[in-house]
Amino acid sequence: MAHVYPLLRKPNLRRLLSANLLSGIGDWFNSVAVLSLLLEITGTAMAVGITLALRTLPHLLFGPIGGLVADRFNRKRVLIVCDLARALIALSFLLVAHEADLWIVYTGTFLLVAFSAMYNPSRLSLLPQIVSRDELAAANALDQSVFGIVMAIGSLVGGVFIALWGSEIAFLYNSLSFLASALLLVRLTVSKKQEQQDSDSEGESLEQAATYKDVLRFIQKKPIVYAILLLTTLWPIGGGIINVLISVYAYQVFDAGKMGIGLLYGAIGLGFIVGGLIAQRLQRYPYEVASVGLAIEGFAFLLTSFSPTIYVTALFYALSTIAGGMGNACLNTILMRHVTSRYHGRVFALEMTLSNVLIGLSMLTGGWVLTVAEPRIVGFVAGVFVTLSSILIGRFIWKTAKGKQAKNHARGDGRGTETFTN
Repeated sequence: MAHVYPLLRKPNLRRLLSANLLSGIGDWFNSVAVLSLLLEITGTAMAVGITLALRTLPHLLFGPIGGLVADRFNRKRVLIVCDLARALIALSFLLVAHEADLWIVYTGTFLLVAFSAMYNPSRLSLLPQIVSRDELAAANALDQSVFGIVMAIGSLVGGVFIALWGSEIAFLYNSLSFLASALLLVRLTVSKKQEQQDSDSEGESLEQAATYKDVLRFIQKKPIVYAILLLTTLWPIGGGIINVLISVYAYQVFDAGKMGIGLLYGAIGLGFIVGGLIAQRLQRYPYEVASVGLAIEGFAFLLTSFSPTIYVTALFYALSTIAGGMGNACLNTILMRHVTSRYHGRVFALEMTLSNVLIGLSMLTGGWVLTVAEPRIVGFVAGVFVTLSSILIGRFIWKTAKGKQAKNHARGDGRGTETFTN
């Protein structure tokens, strides 16, 4: 925890993380409330399926736009505008009362995810602007812990909250959470020096990188960045199926119902919290931690297919996200270090677009496969795929970093794997 306290004393980082925490919990409450409301007014799963599909499509359409916006405009202002827009959209769900109002649910869901897809590239790109380069690893690890807190609170408290106070209060809280997030971000400050650097990079971006072609050319020249994006493409193929298995394990395999789902999601959230804290202790070794952590994540997924009880399954899911949280934090740090600042938004947008779209398609495919195949077999195959992909690409990332380290030592610069390319 020694690395945490200095970072938490930074007002800008506290504001950015607190904004993410508040709006993230609000999103979870909205998700649970929407799905409950749909089943209540329709009584069928069709509306639920359409809504879940609408959580994927906007990433494909608006993710790349969000990356372009993040690289061309003031990132803080982009975050505030997106928060205010989402606060207004969240209130639209209060108008839903009958089946004839389903179009409001579909439209509201689409727009909420669209603005989130535009929000996230700016949020990640803003992080290197408010912490020093040496603090990036710890800041990303802390960000993973916040993600875990959001998931743990959202999954464990969301259902209880709605049961006690109803969907309408959940929708209202979601709107207020975005407003609170915007207020926190208004107080966020970026140094004049950094603003000038961003202004310069904006001009260069507009003239020299008007399209994604320039970014793709840049990625092709950076083997580590290319490898991370490849892993982003492969992991969701197995990861989406594993997400579907959460409900299947809880209901069909262990007959644990809603309690089982809450237990598994709680374990996943706890794993991200612990993984982020551990990653802060190992921030000097981002390449090694990313390689080993992601491989362990896949192996833990594989072990869930042999689990004898729901509690052991929760333990394996927690282990997977401890390792995955460490790996994700390190991957973000590596991207921030090896991608020039003016391309941060678009590279993160590509990473998130690929991940979200493919994980949605994988979940759709996984749902169909599970109608004809035994869940444990599906879980084993998905776990093997994630493990092998992580080992192969992780090994490449590690070897590439070691090669750069050797070259740097040969030149006598002593920077090792901590080389920055901005």
